[in-house]
Amino acid sequence: MIKNIIFDFGNVLIDWNPRYLFAKLFSTRKELDDFMRVNWNAAEWNDPLDRGETLESTRLALLAKYPSLKREVNAYFTRYLETIGSPIYETVELLYDLQNAGYATYGLTNWSNETFSVVRQDLHFFSTFNGIVVSGVEKIIKPDVRIYKLLLERYSLTANETVFIDDRKANLAPADALGIHTIQFTTAGQVREELQRLF
Repeated sequence: MIKNIIFDFGNVLIDWNPRYLFAKLFSTRKELDDFMRVNWNAAEWNDPLDRGETLESTRLALLAKYPSLKREVNAYFTRYLETIGSPIYETVELLYDLQNAGYATYGLTNWSNETFSVVRQDLHFFSTFNGIVVSGVEKIIKPDVRIYKLLLERYSLTANETVFIDDRKANLAPADALGIHTIQFTTAGQVREELQRLF
């Protein structure tokens, strides 16, 4: 019997795309596309933040490595909130429907504690979760199995009573291995249908 639903946040409940910011720095679509193809590397620019590194230490490390990208690096680490789009309202509606139906809801996100602590203040739905685990706080990122175990243990959840929703397939495999039911997010409607089959 399913009792708990765990949501990823980025591109499940809230639209996140670094292009939103970088599009403001380039005058043509080609320049933007070339930058994203050649220079943008989430493993270097964003993953350290998700692992708990500070914005400033990561900015300085990238500036030392890529001095020719000073404008872009400084923009990313001082204007990070401009990479955040709107909530994905259909998923927010699904979240509220599940809560109203009596399911416990949790968040498991790869996100910098510095930036998430700002974003969560502006969006009410974050305050409705029974609990949230943020990689930047724990200094462990998905798909490291330890962060899934941490969430289960912290909130005393039983794996086979729990569903985890994430847009990235790689992040689902460790949850599967622990016996958690998983759904790869494409749209809120698709998730709603898959949840109905599990219920």
